[in-house]
Order: sequence, then structure tokens, then C-alpha cells
Amino acid sequence: MNWIISEKFIRYSDGKAIVLANIGMDSTADLPEANAFEGRLLEKGSVAHDIDTGDCYCLNSSGVWKKQKTAGGGGIIPTFSTIQTAATRSMAVVGDLVITEEE
Repeated sequence: MNWIISEKFIRYSDGKAIVLANIGMDSTADLPEANAFEGRLLEKGSVAHDIDTGDCYCLNSSGVWKKQKTAGGGGIIPTFSTIQTAATRSMAVVGDLVITEEE
């Protein structure tokens, strides 16, 4: 099972709301398709939290969920305005999105 915890409206496209979403799910098997929620399309950068394992996934521009790297057991805490990571990771804030370099 998956559900939208919170969302930020981006724009409309073909009668659907494009949203940047914060999603909860029971397990990785529940990662949603970009069009899984009625009347909405998930925007790249949407975040899904696996409640079972604590892992976080981000939706890339190809519509594929990518597991986010964590460091030191502290992991990441994704939100719409910040992602807290280990001090060794580079990051840039663009609007409400945080972009980190690949390690």
C-alpha cells in the first residue's frame, strides 16, 4: 500500500495536476508509477519512504525510482526544502529541490 503524505502543486498538464509528492509505502514493492494517483502525475524529485526498511527513493526524470545513498547510519531526511546528508556530500538548493552530486 502507498499513500501521499504531502504534495506541492507544480502545474497542470493534460487535465492532471503535476505534483512533487512525499509518499509513504509499506514496502519497496509498493513504489508507485508516476500516474498511480488519480488526477495527479508525480514530478521528478518526488520522494517515497519505505516504512518497512526506512529506505528512501527519489523519482528521476525517466520516471524510475532510485534508492538514495545514506551515510553513517544517519541517512537522509527528505523534505521539499532540504535534504540533510553527511557533511562530505555536495548539495545545491534550486527552489524547493535539493540536488546532490553522485558519490
